[in-house]
Amino acid sequence: MISLVLFRPDVISNGTAFEAMALIYKYLQNHYGYTFTIVKSEDNSYHDPAFNIISIPRKKWQVNPYALLLPIHRGNDKYLDNILAQANGILTVDPTIYFHSLPVIRKASQLGKPVWFDSSRTDLGGSQSLGWKIKKPMVKQALHQTTGIIVTVPKCIERFQDLGLLDGAIASKFTIMGHPVDTKQLAPQRRLSEQDGILRLLVASRMLPEKGLLYILEAMNPILRERSDIQLQLLGSGSLEPFLKREVEEQGLNEKVIFLEPVPHEKLPSILNAADLFVNHAISLSQWEEFFGLLNLEAMACGLPCVLSNSGGVPYAIREKDVAIIVEQRNIIQLREAILHLLNSEQWRRELGQKARDYVERYYALPLIAEKYHQMLQRGRKFS
Repeated sequence: MISLVLFRPDVISNGTAFEAMALIYKYLQNHYGYTFTIVKSEDNSYHDPAFNIISIPRKKWQVNPYALLLPIHRGNDKYLDNILAQANGILTVDPTIYFHSLPVIRKASQLGKPVWFDSSRTDLGGSQSLGWKIKKPMVKQALHQTTGIIVTVPKCIERFQDLGLLDGAIASKFTIMGHPVDTKQLAPQRRLSEQDGILRLLVASRMLPEKGLLYILEAMNPILRERSDIQLQLLGSGSLEPFLKREVEEQGLNEKVIFLEPVPHEKLPSILNAADLFVNHAISLSQWEEFFGLLNLEAMACGLPCVLSNSGGVPYAIREKDVAIIVEQRNIIQLREAILHLLNSEQWRRELGQKARDYVERYYALPLIAEKYHQMLQRGRKFS
């Protein structure tokens, strides 16, 4: 039995991309006899009966990264050290962002345990700050101590170069591995439009400026006014929600734009399959861009034709022609024309949707990603 500890305090939550990664861990448990113990903060509500979950007080894991510069600093306490010592390997979070992983990586190295971390961020964030420059040598040392670094797209690796952290030894640790999609659970079903004739365009995202919802609303405005058979559905919540609702009301589109409350991930297939078209128009800001776009692939797995923006890691995640329509960020004309093209052709929607699902099955189906993950773990170091 191979026992791995996932050290993720404050970086784990139900209803996030971590649940896609949890599919990998469950697959490895079922097929190869792995066991996974998740270490989370006691004030985090994450739950999953498939895993052993240990909750620890914040004071047990939260560290002052500047204290790590002191030679007498020993990192985490003995309780956590014992948890790590009993594992065959450790999976943690990106030390360039989450500095509480630094003492864990250091401890794993001292124990001779293999340690990996995942990194999905593609933008630089606050990398030019004085604080980062002080922490940078510690982070680079941690990178050399790791067994492997799991990234979702090549742009994640480019970020390490921009941060001044890349050398030959560190470059050899990377594995590019996208998030998995359960194509059995996420599969095409009968569309609701087949019953009532209403074509539903679905947008599912956090309601924040970087998700480009205002551009989608502007692109859809004339379409919704001119056609009685179109409905725009906005699924999600966030700080921009009150403003969006006011815009919809002032534009007289209350009956055409439907706001849907967030749903648990297990209910997502029914929401996706009720729609006829999926749109994600994420836009890049100075400290954020779309790192991967898992929901895009989940929509594609349901056979939905997708209109997406070219933000961040999306052009790599969607890297074949004619499996989705990619438009430039903030280009309302391109966005509107792409949407209209699909709304006006049932045949094109059907063909693009089938190509989209085929693409996901070729690149991101759960067994493919999980087997690659297993091979990475075995390649990293033989377990004791």
